[in-house]
Amino acid sequence: MGDDLTCCICGEPLQPPYNILGQRTYCAHHFALVNKPHPGFWRAGVIQIVSTGLISALVAWLAGLLGPLEGPPLLLAGLALAVVPSLIWLVYFYRQDRLEPEPKHGVAAVFLLALVLADVIGRRLVDEWFQVRLWASADSTTSLAAAILIVGVTWQAIAYLAVRLLVYATPEFDERMDGIVYGTVAGLGVATLLNLRYVLDNGGVALAPGVIGVVTTALAQASFGGLMGYVLAEAKFTHRPLWWVPLGFALSAALNGLFSWLIGEVSAVGLGVAYWRSLALGLAVALAAFFCLVALMRRSTEVTLRQSRRSL
Repeated sequence: MGDDLTCCICGEPLQPPYNILGQRTYCAHHFALVNKPHPGFWRAGVIQIVSTGLISALVAWLAGLLGPLEGPPLLLAGLALAVVPSLIWLVYFYRQDRLEPEPKHGVAAVFLLALVLADVIGRRLVDEWFQVRLWASADSTTSLAAAILIVGVTWQAIAYLAVRLLVYATPEFDERMDGIVYGTVAGLGVATLLNLRYVLDNGGVALAPGVIGVVTTALAQASFGGLMGYVLAEAKFTHRPLWWVPLGFALSAALNGLFSWLIGEVSAVGLGVAYWRSLALGLAVALAAFFCLVALMRRSTEVTLRQSRRSL
């Protein structure tokens, strides 16, 4: 082994004896961190959810205190609400990869590609080609089918393409956790576009329900993307049957479509569900996907550490 090795996390030059896990080398500080028992995935997830909920409640309270906004102030507030939740969730998911954090330029590239594809391809497919809003409101069955087979599949395909085209075949995609991180980042790119279009198309948003809606959308799209990313990583690093990735994609797309239907179509087409109730149902789906993803993040880290120690 050469003498020019550096820590895979901080880049510090290393001297023998080397701290190695698998193919990665670490400085003493980060080697101790990655080998430290990490029961905090659940705790960090709960703290993140509670903190985000408190921030949302604070914004809603301030909105009621300040009164209704109009014109440019409303639009600026809406744009901030569209972007900030995605950034908050991006930081959270990025920090969960403690073994070897992904390069920031790669994360940014996946995020931006997903955002651009969601606008250039996804939005046009849903709104202009299929014109879902013109016919999907006929009844609840048609509405749900359109949400899953068109909306859910489209947004999930965008996240899949962003990961598959940019990072899947690169050396940086070398553990299961990478699939989750890049998948959540791609999902957040989609969520950011959805939230931006929602704000721009409506000339702003009502802050109280708006902040909960955009935060929930960011959480949901990140979680669906992360679940799909885990499936991709499992397919890359283990022997899985041919149906593994298609099934994982189909499940993620179905959840994506169900979420879209609950927060959008249900209240929009008069199916007997009030806005706040539909938002609560959508949040329930998002939280279920999120906590499933937390369990997979913990499992992915444990598997990587176990395999690395066996190779020593």
